[in-house]
Amino acid sequence: MNKKEIGKVLKKESESIKIDKKSFDEFKKICENFVSSLKTKLKNKKIKAEVFVGGSLAKETVIKKDKSDYYDIDIFVRFDRKYPDDKLSELLEKILDKNTKKVHGSRDYYQILKNKIRIEIIPVLKIKNPKEAKNVTDLSYFHVNYIVNKIKKKKKLADEIRLAKAFAYAQNCYGAESYIRGFSGYALELLISHYGSFLRFIQEITKSKDKIIIDDSKFYKKKESVSMEMNESKIQSPIILIDPTFKERNALA
Repeated sequence: MNKKEIGKVLKKESESIKIDKKSFDEFKKICENFVSSLKTKLKNKKIKAEVFVGGSLAKETVIKKDKSDYYDIDIFVRFDRKYPDDKLSELLEKILDKNTKKVHGSRDYYQILKNKIRIEIIPVLKIKNPKEAKNVTDLSYFHVNYIVNKIKKKKKLADEIRLAKAFAYAQNCYGAESYIRGFSGYALELLISHYGSFLRFIQEITKSKDKIIIDDSKFYKKKESVSMEMNESKIQSPIILIDPTFKERNALA
């Protein structure tokens, strides 16, 4: 199959995995209503916090799912730094409905299932610099802004990201959870931003025999210095993808 034929296949696939405008607008409306309600509750409880939307919805890279699967909406509540880190989940729980499911993690978060949509509400700390993060989720604000700005500069990037996500999803390697050990959505977005397209990403990854080091923000002067300066536990992966928003993080660790 030549490059032109591959291009046709990918274009056809890109069109089939993109959700229609009506469905996307419905998701946005559900999200907007929930965010509005959340802001009101925070205000009434006099809790100092901001709300922002993350994930695929914010970046407009949502892929069409099977009928049995849920669409995820990630909503982050950025709490003022005056609140103790270990109290953020507890503070968030106070303003959520009783039918909300608590999910245990490094910092507990919450889920609501609504018409095949899974809304996840994640408590994070409002920080100005990624170095101030107490939890990896605190970096989400920077991650969203970084990818949104990349897509603004290159609109077709969203299509390429969707292809990568659909491919990883089909291969059961979409998700950074320990039981999946795959690619997080953010990691795939960074990889496609780096390579420019899904096809080039696949070509470059498969032909490389050495450990791949990607440092788009050029935090490190030489590739060799990554192995020397980063914690050894953070570089145990075939691809070292330096988070462009945070020098000390390998997004594919």
